[in-house]
Amino acid sequence: MFIEVEGVEPTNNRAERALRYGVLWRKRSQGTQSDRGNRWVERILSLCQTCRLRGKPTYPVLVEATEACFKGHSPDLAWIAQH
Repeated sequence: MFIEVEGVEPTNNRAERALRYGVLWRKRSQGTQSDRGNRWVERILSLCQTCRLRGKPTYPVLVEATEACFKGHSPDLAWIAQH
């Protein structure tokens, strides 16, 4: 694909760098002990990576999502689709 499309990287280094934090976390923490723990970790790490790619701090996004949940609303996720 990188031969046909200009700007596409010829390696998967970008994808590997995106996964690196999660891999290192799992190695240090010895993973989780349950499926529920696995789901929490995969979602929180996905959120952290999405925030990093979009240039948003993670903590305020988590606070907003938590507040929306307690109020019975959905958080504003429009920022995720922005490029």
